[in-house]
Amino acid sequence: MEAICSNEKLEQFSKEHFTYINQIFGDQTLREIISEIKPNNEFEFSIEETGEDFEHSLHHILINKKSKAHICSVDSGYQNLLINKNDTLCQSYSLLTYFKKPINPDQKNRQLDMIAMYKKLLSNKKFVEELNNIITNKENRHLWIDYTSHKKKYVVMTPSNILQKINDVLTKWKKYGYWYFIGEGTCPAKKEHSLSGGKSKNKNKSTKKKVIILRKSIKRK
Repeated sequence: MEAICSNEKLEQFSKEHFTYINQIFGDQTLREIISEIKPNNEFEFSIEETGEDFEHSLHHILINKKSKAHICSVDSGYQNLLINKNDTLCQSYSLLTYFKKPINPDQKNRQLDMIAMYKKLLSNKKFVEELNNIITNKENRHLWIDYTSHKKKYVVMTPSNILQKINDVLTKWKKYGYWYFIGEGTCPAKKEHSLSGGKSKNKNKSTKKKVIILRKSIKRK
């Protein structure tokens, strides 16, 4: 019987997650749509440029509308690449906080909360309608890159394809993909497969990793 988790599967999953979760739900226009459908009187979405540790990439944060304070998953201690070297989930952390969902201290359970959050978004008819409008707009045919391909390719921009891919990634994330974002990002020993995937004790010093992909060129109908 094939093992549920393998490092080869995790490597493939990471590319799929980056393509269909980080890239799509990290899109500025899509997040604007979320704020329109689910308005929040306390927080608004924002981004900030990171330093050398994150290769000067862009990082998703929230801004408190009243105090103007920045709410950041790194500053809050949730995202620590010294411990979990592949944790590039800033856009998911910010969405959880935007929806006023507490960040679970257990590394696996917080990811299960993220998965549930995305599934709830995908059950919202208005959100799916707006997402489909983006996908079917011909000006967006080269909007999202397919990082699962060795050659430069773009995501097939049909609603059925993208929604299926997102749901496939969410299924893999729940089954075994969460291991990619914990510690060294590898599968545990067989005897550990049944563990919860809680706090990692790994102290890896290699931290450089791009956090998100952000597109500003989305066209809406």
